[in-house]
Amino acid sequence: MKLKQLILSTTLISGAVMADTTLIYNNADGQEHSKMYLTDGMAKMTNDIDVSTALIFNAKNNSFTILNHQDKSYMVFGEKEIAALGDVAAMVDRMVEEQLAQMPESQRAQMRGMIKSMMQKQMPKQAVAPEYELSGKAKSYNGFECQEAVKLVDGKKSGSFCVADYQKLGVKADEYASINKFMKVAEKLASQFGHDQSMNFDSLGQKLPVYYDMGDQKGYLTHVDNKDLDSSVFQVPSGYKKESLPKELFQ
Repeated sequence: MKLKQLILSTTLISGAVMADTTLIYNNADGQEHSKMYLTDGMAKMTNDIDVSTALIFNAKNNSFTILNHQDKSYMVFGEKEIAALGDVAAMVDRMVEEQLAQMPESQRAQMRGMIKSMMQKQMPKQAVAPEYELSGKAKSYNGFECQEAVKLVDGKKSGSFCVADYQKLGVKADEYASINKFMKVAEKLASQFGHDQSMNFDSLGQKLPVYYDMGDQKGYLTHVDNKDLDSSVFQVPSGYKKESLPKELFQ
């Protein structure tokens, strides 16, 4: 998997899962674009732009599972790995030492600075945390009332949204707590690697998107389903192989 997919983007669970909410988003042509599955302590996101992957977040232990359906594989990121991804400087140092370990001791001091400089140049530029502002304008998409908002990075617009209080979308408090926790973690990781496609509306209140436009991704909330979801929705499919994490990034 690519690093961007790993960042963007649970442990296995068993038994009955009483998930109450599925949010379905369509594109401008009316075709299904993405889904957000919510339950107490769990959230799952799928995206039809990249139909081969899905992301499951377990808020109870702060872990991500990235599913690659094409390869029938998955990777799990626990709290330790998420913390490592959130510290780019320490990650570079680990990668440098991994490279130096392959060299004679007499060359290590001389090469350390050169290798570190090269790796730092290859890493994406860290972005400042985005800001969100409400425009004060009210709109409606597919019968869902919302307020227009913009996302600003370094003072420049990087996304347009229309957001609504989560209760008005039929989402329960425990379900919202899971997705809100995910959005905060995703924003932190995205800013570290310069690929900020995150959505974190915490500064605007307890809100979720009814409409979003982030350049290559645009979606409209079309349906909210409150039927219970089967436990398999939040599980790794049978037969999928667990991939090892790159040791030079996390050890």
